[in-house]
Amino acid sequence: MEEDELLGGLEDAGLTTYQSEAYLTLLDMGVSPAVDVARNCSIPVPRIYDVLNELEQMGYVETLDRETLHARAREPAEFVQDLHERSDRISAVADEIEDRWEASPLGDSKMNVTKRVETVLDHAEDLIREAESSVDLALTDEQLVAYESALDEAMDDGVVVRASVVPAEGIDLAEHPVSDVVTEIRERPIPGPFCALVDRTKACLAPTTRMSDPYGVVIDDDIMPFIFRWYFQTCLWAVWDTVSCNRGGSPVYVSLEEFIRDIYPLWRDDAVVSVTVRGTETESGTDREVSGVLVDVQYSAASVTSNQTPSLVDLSGQAAITLWTPEGRCSVGSWGALLEDIEACRVTVDAIEWLD
Repeated sequence: MEEDELLGGLEDAGLTTYQSEAYLTLLDMGVSPAVDVARNCSIPVPRIYDVLNELEQMGYVETLDRETLHARAREPAEFVQDLHERSDRISAVADEIEDRWEASPLGDSKMNVTKRVETVLDHAEDLIREAESSVDLALTDEQLVAYESALDEAMDDGVVVRASVVPAEGIDLAEHPVSDVVTEIRERPIPGPFCALVDRTKACLAPTTRMSDPYGVVIDDDIMPFIFRWYFQTCLWAVWDTVSCNRGGSPVYVSLEEFIRDIYPLWRDDAVVSVTVRGTETESGTDREVSGVLVDVQYSAASVTSNQTPSLVDLSGQAAITLWTPEGRCSVGSWGALLEDIEACRVTVDAIEWLD
């Protein structure tokens, strides 16, 4: 170690510059006259006596009465132990400060990035508890269990919860103990990032633990979650099989595209489909709920006269329905709707009837 580094470390340990120089000099020289100690460092000779006296009181050196004052360094075991303890404390303090900074509440920014994945998972739990309409999750079965209490609150509030779950080996999701607080569970054998979408404006993402430099993202925005939603819908949800369904009562959809894909074959075969839509008016942004009969389906990929049920890809452009309500015709669009009367948040199937 360089001399300057040694001096700096001793000063960090509480010694003055003169005390540090005198101590190091004695370590190198052994028993030495005080005057020689001063001459081998930058301490003025008149000052060396006070410095050695100070070091003796601190337990670093001992002085010897000979013809002239001599000094030598004392056994450093106690001092070295103290340095190790100081180092451990400082290292622990540094780690704690870093952990607290990473765990500190996220700010009001539209997007927050953190190196601590636990921060994202904890924030997602808070969002689930505050959810009003929908929660989409991609997670492991262990994480699902950890969210049981939050999911229970969400279900009690009428929130639709969809979970794409990667189970551990030997876990049967159909009999999973948390299945009663999730609207629908789909089993996904391929691991992927943790993802949570809440009420369309909030998103949390954390890559898999295989990442060498883990991080997480929390978003509170109207645009970015839309992109996450299509990733969830196409990669983490639509292509996997349902293993547990806890809907109860009338079917509720939080994706207009899924509603169209499921109901289209029935409607095409002249079924009378009655629904209730909850959403927001595209012009005013105010909440609105309408009930009516499905009279038209529009999507940009093909004509509605086609006999083929539209896929999610077909519905990835425009996807809309028209209802006949007591107030007249009402057009309903999907997430991000601009041209329709209402942007749908939830579609509840009230009845499906067949004409004689």
